Amino acid sequence: MQIEAIYDHGRIELPRQIRFAHQRFAVRIEVPDAVIVASEVPLSEGHAQANYTLPPEVEVLSQAMADRLERIRNAPLPSEDQLPPLTQKQLNRIEAFALRDEFRKMRD
Repeated sequence: MQIEAIYDHGRIELPRQIRFAHQRFAVRIEVPDAVIVASEVPLSEGHAQANYTLPPEVEVLSQAMADRLERIRNAPLPSEDQLPPLTQKQLNRIEAFALRDEFRKMRD
């Protein structure tokens, strides 16, 4: 489906009457060449590619950070009995988010 939208200072404004089934999904945007001033990084297959190479020490640090992130992502979750009890501040925030969601549902 094609939808007319407006680009306004970094934001895409869609018509209000459109409602989506999901909160997050990929879209394809067609932009007229005449409105593009310059592209700093060339795009290839939807991914940005840099025009430079990093110094070796930065590459090593970057890989170490990526490895650490991967270990964190793949770490097993602790069992319920290992978790500390929720603080009052956490409970208040959970309640506030639930209340906000209720108000949003009432507006929609």
